[in-house]
Amino acid sequence: MEIVIISLLAGCLLGASNMITERWIGHLDKIVMIIVFILLIAVGIGIGSNQELITNLTILGWKALVIAALSTVGSIFALWFLVSKANFLQNHVTKEKQL
Repeated sequence: MEIVIISLLAGCLLGASNMITERWIGHLDKIVMIIVFILLIAVGIGIGSNQELITNLTILGWKALVIAALSTVGSIFALWFLVSKANFLQNHVTKEKQL
């Protein structure tokens, strides 16, 4: 868990330090989407290859469906929150440069 927090803080510091050029920042959306798709594929492979999970899926029933749905909604909300904060920070830096 620490590596996730440290990585996130390192990214925030890099973004706030203006060490990353505007050209790279322009490509970040595409890079993030590619990484998210790779992550989703990896999670799907992990779920699909877990035979115990697949065989118990009918036993888990609606609980598994609710947990999966809430996880998806939570992930979407977290992504929306981070993207909205990133846009806020990016707009804030742009306004500072204009002044």
